[in-house]
Amino acid sequence: MSESKTKRVYGIDLGTTYSAIAFIDEFGKSQIITNSDNERVTPSVVFFESEKNVIVGKIAKESAKTDPRRVVDFVKRQMSDKDWTFTVDDKSYKPEEISAHILRRLAGDANKTGEHQVEDVVITCPAYFGDLERQRTRDAGKLAGLNVIEILDEPVAAAINYGLNNKDSKGKNVIVYDLGGGTFDVTVVSIGNDPNKNEISIVCTEGNHQLGGKDWDDQIVQYYVSEFQNQTGSSADILADQESSYDLRFNAETDKKTLSNKENIKRKVTYEGEKAVVELSREKFDEATAGLLEQTFALTDKVLEEAKEKEVAKIHAFLLVGGSTRMPQIKAKVTERYGASLGITPVEFDVDEAVAKGAAKSGEIHVIKKRLDDAIRAMTDGEDIDTLPENKRKDITEKAVSKTAGDYELPTTTVIDIKETTIKKVATKSYGIRALKNGQPVVRNLIIKQTPVPTEGNQTFGTAGANADEIDLVVYVNNESEADTQEDMSEQLGNAVFKLDGNLPAKAPIEITFQLDDQGSLTLVGLDKTYGKTITANFKSDGVMTKEEIEKAETKQKDITILC
Repeated sequence: MSESKTKRVYGIDLGTTYSAIAFIDEFGKSQIITNSDNERVTPSVVFFESEKNVIVGKIAKESAKTDPRRVVDFVKRQMSDKDWTFTVDDKSYKPEEISAHILRRLAGDANKTGEHQVEDVVITCPAYFGDLERQRTRDAGKLAGLNVIEILDEPVAAAINYGLNNKDSKGKNVIVYDLGGGTFDVTVVSIGNDPNKNEISIVCTEGNHQLGGKDWDDQIVQYYVSEFQNQTGSSADILADQESSYDLRFNAETDKKTLSNKENIKRKVTYEGEKAVVELSREKFDEATAGLLEQTFALTDKVLEEAKEKEVAKIHAFLLVGGSTRMPQIKAKVTERYGASLGITPVEFDVDEAVAKGAAKSGEIHVIKKRLDDAIRAMTDGEDIDTLPENKRKDITEKAVSKTAGDYELPTTTVIDIKETTIKKVATKSYGIRALKNGQPVVRNLIIKQTPVPTEGNQTFGTAGANADEIDLVVYVNNESEADTQEDMSEQLGNAVFKLDGNLPAKAPIEITFQLDDQGSLTLVGLDKTYGKTITANFKSDGVMTKEEIEKAETKQKDITILC
């Protein structure tokens, strides 16, 4: 692809524990860009050396052993917490501000090579992230000085990397079991069987943003503390000391990886002059973490059942994605649990890089489709091509494909493949409105999770009494799959006040329509069917930075030097 004729779109896997950035090379292949440490992934760890100097990556991770109060990690797990901040030197930072530092490191390292100029990006997130987490991820990109083309679901990115690089994947239903360092999601993806199209569709997805490799590490830490206390007779709380706690965590991650290759390890644990030598076997480790693995199976069982309800009974491939799937217990137990019942053998698939590579491919699809659409509009003088005669449509499309291929120095077959590529997502949450049912308040879901997006749901309600001059429309988001759920099972997304004429009878019809786009943004349209009065409201989760906050944070980011 000629850099002089078009800018690349880069794919970024903004991970809980490690992050990566990829691009599409001149041969149409996704490639990872190594960082300044000559490594393919960068630890998602930030060390605030000072207000002006921020270190991201391996050195930041190592710095936590001696100065943990200045180090923040696993920030991705905080994206859903509206109130979480990290405070250092009397300054507080929100999750998106910290994530922006990680993104700046990735982009900066790529730019240093002299072969890249990272501006337009696709950033990935877990499929079950809601509007708050997605918007915060997008804002992190903006704060990092990047133009975020799309927030892409991680399993979709992995499926793109798998489906578009495997010719025999057409017509297959794939389950993506993604166990990362801090999050887990499991998704059934259908790869269309039309030989002339590349259609990748999410069927259903489930996940837990508080379940990942860190929890396996924590089990090792707890075992080390327990054995230390047993051997020394000490009742000291080692984890209350931040330096000791982080040192144990660091060692636990190292030992977890070692147990992938060895059957036994020994670890010396010291605290307040006491010492213990702790032995940990792979068998003991697997036993201690069996409950965590079972949590992933519960979600996998659920998503498989949901797929069956959507008439996707046959699973053709089981992909293990995410660095934590390298643990021998994962593949062994997943195979034991699902291999026979599904008739397939789970396989590790580009575990550390599939997501970033798929995101880069999605970026290429986006930019080439846009250039193709622009070429078609120019050739039709803005007229809708679908209204033209078939022979003229065909002629214009062929010319537009040829022009786009020339602009990108690509074969026309590649542009045609991209033209015929579609990616379909589903709602990862249910969206409802507060209503009265038999005199009791409930949340009536107008959009149910797992519904293909973009989508629309509507229902007509009646006013509670006569002569109402306004209605408070309270919108909720939840994880329930039923039409009605309780308020305490939902989270309030926001509310809109619908001003009425005031002379309506009781039970006057008010139609409420929800519109959800494929990026998780919700719009409410209210219609007073008696007088035709309408209201439109766009809903964003409470906790997203305001325009003023973003502008202030952008200025602050520019004054900070990101170091390796």
